[in-house]
Amino acid sequence: MRVFVGVFLVVSVAGASAPATAADSHDDGTPLSVTITDGSTPTPSVSTSGPASGAGGSGGGSGSSSGGSVRGGTGGGSVSGGSGAGGPAGSAGGGTTTPTNEVSLAGMLYVGGLNGTTTPLFNPADGTVELWFTVRNASTSVIDASARFWIDGTVFSNDLDAVNDVPIAGLQPGETRVVSASLHNAGQWTLISGHVTLTPPDAVDGTALTPVTRDGLFLLFPWLIVVLLIVAVLAWVIVRVVREALPPVPAAVTT
Repeated sequence: MRVFVGVFLVVSVAGASAPATAADSHDDGTPLSVTITDGSTPTPSVSTSGPASGAGGSGGGSGSSSGGSVRGGTGGGSVSGGSGAGGPAGSAGGGTTTPTNEVSLAGMLYVGGLNGTTTPLFNPADGTVELWFTVRNASTSVIDASARFWIDGTVFSNDLDAVNDVPIAGLQPGETRVVSASLHNAGQWTLISGHVTLTPPDAVDGTALTPVTRDGLFLLFPWLIVVLLIVAVLAWVIVRVVREALPPVPAAVTT
């Protein structure tokens, strides 16, 4: 009988302490949670991955398409358009059009405008004028020509210097050559008129040609005239200062 009573007491104590032990183990151990969903709520994996992958795919596709349209459409179009427009420009540079400063000799030769620079020299009676122009052979033949340069005073048309028979030998088809000459005796004339006459062959490729003249106006610094003007102004200023510094001359007394 005592044995049964002892067993009963042990079982009762064990049953009473079991909830406390379970509570202690729940507080001290790792928590475990379980989420229960019904059929009306989408499964998290399905609802998350579906829109995410769709948005990602749509966003990526949209970005790629936008990048292609900008680079391929705008950038590519600009480049191809530029190269296309460059075709006529290149052909124009090849000689199919005449620059505005060129004169055509029956389409066989093209003579550019006259250019020049002036350099005053220590010798007041001297002064250098460098003149040059371009000549372009648009024919299919080799051309030999010559040029004559000269300068004169613009105001009085007085001859100053000339260089004759400057050779232009063996000008090849399609070649552009610069022809130049150095002239002197520009003096203090300030405004200098320059001229050049190109004398071509009588005919090129069966086409008759005639000489052509190009002109230009150039400025030479008249250093001697400027120096004389400065000296004259200084002399006038000195005279004025001296006169003002001197005492006035007393008036003559008449009796």
